Amino acid sequence: MMNATTLRVVAVVFVVALMLVGCAGEKVSISTNGDSTNSPTTNAANDHSGWWCVEHGIPEEECSMCSAKVATDCKEKGDWCEEHNRAKSQCFKCDPSLAEKYTNLYEAKYGKQPPAATD
Repeated sequence: MMNATTLRVVAVVFVVALMLVGCAGEKVSISTNGDSTNSPTTNAANDHSGWWCVEHGIPEEECSMCSAKVATDCKEKGDWCEEHNRAKSQCFKCDPSLAEKYTNLYEAKYGKQPPAATD
């Protein structure tokens, strides 16, 4: 039978393990070249921890499809595409030429083409 001290140790180990694993299947991305700076994350389309939203081809802080705050701000400014549920200024479906602005931002930061958007 386990004594109280052993039970406490097991409980602490369990809690620490849960904290390390994370919740809701959260993914941790590590670049293959070992660079831990703000390099783009291309291995998980739904990872929103980096600078670039691979899913939508827009910097994360500007992505109206991932950020409720950005979406609200865009709607308040009248910058909203009801048909595609995103900022009109980011609706590559209505106006594919808008993607060039974001491609240029990515190229200026990383010196290469961005990964293809997955959505």
